[in-house]
Amino acid sequence: MKKWLLIGAAAVALLVIVAVVVVHLQLSGALSGVERTVRPGDVMPPFSLTDYDGNTHTLEQYAGKIVVLDFCSHKCPFSVGVDPHTAALSHQYADNDEVVFLGIDSHYDTTHEEIRAYAEEAGLPHPIVRDPENRYADAVGALVTPDFYVIDADGVLAYRGAFDNRLRPDNEGSRPYVADAIEALLTGGEVSPDHVPSWGCTIKRAS
Repeated sequence: MKKWLLIGAAAVALLVIVAVVVVHLQLSGALSGVERTVRPGDVMPPFSLTDYDGNTHTLEQYAGKIVVLDFCSHKCPFSVGVDPHTAALSHQYADNDEVVFLGIDSHYDTTHEEIRAYAEEAGLPHPIVRDPENRYADAVGALVTPDFYVIDADGVLAYRGAFDNRLRPDNEGSRPYVADAIEALLTGGEVSPDHVPSWGCTIKRAS
């Protein structure tokens, strides 16, 4: 009897470990089947995307500036949790013409009207563009929301990944990775770390 109890306990423990691993893989986007095509040091692919006011944004028009791209979704609690802190950081650089913030919603079924309503409600100061059929998300290998890409003035990816080291969706972390990357680029310092894996909701891609 004792032997079977031990076997049962071991089986339960193994199932728990497997479940934890699977959840971690899901939150990191590792099960999405999408390749991480762009890495720090790579030149970012161009884009031409439209925001909810009908304005077109291209990477080319922001040449010479630091561009912060936030793959986001108002349908994802992890993305919503980080939004107040992203908004605060965006406000911090509102008067600095060297830094541009831009949200990108790549979920296949999200409309401009939904994005506008959420952006106004949440008080997000920067534009959010739609990425139809998640083409740009595929081009750069974005897997989850939120996922940040900090691009230097030469169009090279300087940092990719998590906003900070938070352990809960809505609790600000103690290591502000995105903020540190921006400051390093502005002051000529080294961006370190240049990659911290993001975790959140997988981007709902078009079939």
